[in-house]
Amino acid sequence: MMKGTIYSKVIVLLAAMMLTISCLGDFDYEARGWLQVGKPDTDTPAMSRAADDEEIDYLVSVVQNSDIIVGPVRFSAISGQISLAAGDYTLMAESCTQREAESEPTLFGQPRYTGSKPFSIEPGKGTTGKVTCTMANAAFKVVKDASFHYTSFTVSATLNGRTLDFTDDSQMGYFNVGEDGTATLAYTVVATDAEGNEGRGSGSIALKARNLSRLHLKGSQLGSIDISVTYDDTFTPYVTEIILKEE
Repeated sequence: MMKGTIYSKVIVLLAAMMLTISCLGDFDYEARGWLQVGKPDTDTPAMSRAADDEEIDYLVSVVQNSDIIVGPVRFSAISGQISLAAGDYTLMAESCTQREAESEPTLFGQPRYTGSKPFSIEPGKGTTGKVTCTMANAAFKVVKDASFHYTSFTVSATLNGRTLDFTDDSQMGYFNVGEDGTATLAYTVVATDAEGNEGRGSGSIALKARNLSRLHLKGSQLGSIDISVTYDDTFTPYVTEIILKEE
């Protein structure tokens, strides 16, 4: 009887230990809270949008100390609340990646909207995070003035090894800029008049994030071409003149 009693106590003790280990495994030692992501807003001038009522399904990420904790995931794919360990985070949103901004839906690219907002998670509590996004890249186009006497032209715009050729004033191109919101774009103009004479010129302009840079081609009384640049959104003029030499 004594041995049977001892064995029974051992079995009960082992069972209790196993139950305790199981409970410990289910217990979450990490204090957690939750994040409810709000739909990102877009705060950008209408000139940079293809359509004002265009819906953007933003890519959303949650970052902590440069580590991506959640995402990138489309906002439409987020359902319910996101459980996170207590701590400080940054909620980020972007309409497209930098690569897509210069390659889709065509080689002329698209506007890219980005934004971020810091937030904190407290144990057992929820918070709502919402980001306001602004245009992070720059737009560029060529405008042919009524005084422009050449019948055809090509403006080749180059930045970071990427070149876009503009042959009319309906084309809009988008370029990524630096972290400071600026970049220097180099351009070359080749124009041909009605008699087949060709003129050439080149220069550079400063691109600015959230701005549409317009390269204006105008005729002059001397038979040359005046080239001026205007920045939409700030309307700060930058004007220069280039003489296209006949070849």
